[in-house]
Amino acid sequence: MSRRSSSIALAVAAIIAPRIGAAQRPAQSGARRDTSAWRDPSPHRSGFVPVGNGVQLHYLDWGGTGQTIVFLAGQGNTAHAFDDFAPRFTDRFHVVALTRRGFGESSHPPDGYDTRRLVDDIRSAIDRLHLGRVILIGHSIAGEEMTRFAATYPDRVSKLVYLDGAYDRVALDSMFTASYPVPLALPPAPTPGAADTATAAAYVAFVHRTRGVNIPEADIRARYRYDGWNEEITPAYRAIVVEHPDYAHVRAPALAIYAVTDSVSQLEPWQRDDTAHAAVWREQIRRSAPLYAASRAQFRSHVSHGGVVEVHGAHHWLFVSNADEVARAILRFLAVP
Repeated sequence: MSRRSSSIALAVAAIIAPRIGAAQRPAQSGARRDTSAWRDPSPHRSGFVPVGNGVQLHYLDWGGTGQTIVFLAGQGNTAHAFDDFAPRFTDRFHVVALTRRGFGESSHPPDGYDTRRLVDDIRSAIDRLHLGRVILIGHSIAGEEMTRFAATYPDRVSKLVYLDGAYDRVALDSMFTASYPVPLALPPAPTPGAADTATAAAYVAFVHRTRGVNIPEADIRARYRYDGWNEEITPAYRAIVVEHPDYAHVRAPALAIYAVTDSVSQLEPWQRDDTAHAAVWREQIRRSAPLYAASRAQFRSHVSHGGVVEVHGAHHWLFVSNADEVARAILRFLAVP
């Protein structure tokens, strides 16, 4: 999941009251009610926090003591994306994750998906949960919300960590358009068949098989249950937009951890096994590399208290594919006064 339709995804990076009533849910696109006895093993508490106008966000709380880390999921994903990663920090921090409106167990209102509203949702949730001044750690498209939040509410955030999310996606789209006047002839990502969406377990197996990393099962099951397997057709997914990041007004120290793809062997299984298009995949990586590098350089030069870590060979879900390395980088950054 988190297969963004914008060009930043391309081949190298796959680029949220009580439970929602049927009238609030988007089209299910083939999703089925999961009646299995599976239980999420992650040691968190689950709850809902109101953020205004009848909207509630689903959140997970792993406990812990110290300053609060708030994890923000990528587009189309849920707080469960951090089920395996978040517990690494509870010995030093209080750890919480939010699911943005429109996804998973959070309310699915018909509007409110602009960056300003999503940022206000985060602020409201932090206030209602009495979390104080927080550390924001966000994956992928959450970078849009983190940058806007830090610029709008500088006294509410102490540090930022971007997990393959610190990109100027507007500029990247323009650069990709210029670099690819004629799109490369590459096959689309595989879509699940009827057997792959017949049960939640079957869909989990499909996602793990095609993505090549074990995205937390509870996140995949939440998507299957509440939004359907085809996240890109949901109203919330289509309504979220990108913007030029206002790095100049980010005063908090910020760390950007990037997944860097150097060869076809590091792509997702369906791509690296595509021998018929191997040369074209290589060409795409060759053309894309300087564009991503330019975006990383923009972060370096525009964020006054910023740092960059490049994880070569990592998946877009780098906190899953390279969890140890990413956790160490975050803890080193957070340990600096």
